[in-house]
Amino acid sequence: MSNNEKHAKNSPSRFSYWETVSLSLFLLAIILGCAQDKGEQEVASGDPDDTPYVEPSIPADAAPVQDPAQPPQQQPFNIEIVEPQMVPEGTAPQPKPDVEFGYSDPIETGPLPQYTPRSLSPQAPGSSPKIRRGPASEDVPFPQPKSLPMEMQQPYGIEAPLEQPRMMEAPGEMQPMVAEAQPEPVQVEAMQMEAESEDPFDVVEVFYGTDRAPMIWPGGVLPHKFHALLPAITCVILGIAVALLLTKFKQYVIAGLTMVVAVSGAVVVGQEGWVQYHKYDRFLSSDSVVYGKEQGDLQLGTCKVSIPKSHQAGQLESPSVIHFEFEEKPEEHVMLMEVKSKEEQEFFDMLKLRVEESPNRDLLIFIHGYNVTFEDAARRTAQIAHDLDFQGAPVFFSWPSQGELLGYVTDRGNSFWTASHLKEFLLKVHQHSGAQSVHLIAHSMGNRAFGAAVESLAQDLQQNQKIFNEVILAAPDVDARVFKEKIAPNLTGLAQHVTLYASQNDMALMASRAVNGYPRAGDVGANILILNGIDTIDVTKIDTSLMGHAYYGDNTTVISDIYALMQNARMPTQRQWLRDISSPGGMYWYFDPQYNNAVTRTPSSPPLR
Repeated sequence: MSNNEKHAKNSPSRFSYWETVSLSLFLLAIILGCAQDKGEQEVASGDPDDTPYVEPSIPADAAPVQDPAQPPQQQPFNIEIVEPQMVPEGTAPQPKPDVEFGYSDPIETGPLPQYTPRSLSPQAPGSSPKIRRGPASEDVPFPQPKSLPMEMQQPYGIEAPLEQPRMMEAPGEMQPMVAEAQPEPVQVEAMQMEAESEDPFDVVEVFYGTDRAPMIWPGGVLPHKFHALLPAITCVILGIAVALLLTKFKQYVIAGLTMVVAVSGAVVVGQEGWVQYHKYDRFLSSDSVVYGKEQGDLQLGTCKVSIPKSHQAGQLESPSVIHFEFEEKPEEHVMLMEVKSKEEQEFFDMLKLRVEESPNRDLLIFIHGYNVTFEDAARRTAQIAHDLDFQGAPVFFSWPSQGELLGYVTDRGNSFWTASHLKEFLLKVHQHSGAQSVHLIAHSMGNRAFGAAVESLAQDLQQNQKIFNEVILAAPDVDARVFKEKIAPNLTGLAQHVTLYASQNDMALMASRAVNGYPRAGDVGANILILNGIDTIDVTKIDTSLMGHAYYGDNTTVISDIYALMQNARMPTQRQWLRDISSPGGMYWYFDPQYNNAVTRTPSSPPLR
């Protein structure tokens, strides 16, 4: 038999073998993908009547069992009263630190130190306004660094503590108090503030309203960890299948590139899935509410968000796959720590108390845009309030955005559906918060919901009743004609001052204009909106981000401009980094490029370069 005949005889079997292997891998990838979709459907469509698993009660006489997986609980700090005794001079023991961990009970240690972002304000730490940033609560499952020894906590410019502590001094009739002991409370308070300043993160409390439906897990238990890695495994298997087919046709270079892309995609998808799994596990362990992307009823509550001390203004620090970070850490990331739902009366009592504690009795409402989850909205609100040093109550309203790039059409419909709930929320905040000044920031598609709510509010309220102080519209994804004819006339009647930020480099609005077919209110150029009662500001020359859409929270110059607005510097001529420009439609303003990311501020004067 010739070689050609042998080759012809053996080739079909080899080809069938490679076909069988590739087909098997492809079918396995499809099965894993179906399993992933099935799991997501079970989570989204969980029966609300399912009762979560409850641990059986333990008899009172039964000995408690220590769970080896749980870390030992910290013993509570008990104050021990020491009877005064005569102690020879110079032999008194050194006092132990009053704070065992980086965060202590604010009732026992006095007020928290005030924090000022380093990149925006040159103030001393002690002069920062009183922002509600509390220490991490005792039940937060994150380890806190222990306090330094007392001799290492000594701040600069403060004398060392007295050699003989006050608690060890003799009674007055035996050893009278001397005048040098009077500054001791100041020293103790200063040392406590210095110790607290060593804490790795702040906790910002944020109020929220939402009409998202809560997510329900069957039995209140998360799926296995393997479920979070299914997309990554599927990506790898598909890459191997395609690479094997390519090697059959001797396309080795393309097959290698395919494997590199598959593995890289698997790492990215796997990191995101792993972070999400630990996040949901943390929420369930702390009895937090997890809001999804489905429509629901209006609910109210509070969130706690961590802001690391290493935070940079304009940044939303998150786990990075480049640095191989597979878990959120409050000392490194802006992290949503807990979400607690509240009844309406309790919510407004807490909000009113928070407003009364602020010096200006004000609050700030944030309405997010397209492709934003509830978690992202909470984190962004806390970051804006922190970067602005906002002293009032930070509040946000989260409507059911899908949080996906391909969810634009659904988000567009939901932005109109949520208008009635947003109107109800804004009206109740106006009536029950006790705020003298209500500021509002609406971004992107959130301006559609806000615009529809404004039209309805204008009909229900008295004419020219001002319920908002500063209204900031950032990159509004609204039809320009609808905004000009319906929204703007009603909005100027409800707000003391309105500012509109727009950019020519906004790629998200370019895509929206292509999908909707009409100019957007956030466009710049021939379609720029210049209306009476609204200051239009062009940010094109200072926004250098890739998408050019989130400058309201990412660009420090825009953040400083918003800060100036909330300090009653309403006229653009009062902000020296703005320049005027004339157009056929009138005059508008733009940022001077030399001030980009170089604007700082002080409370007593407008921002300076």
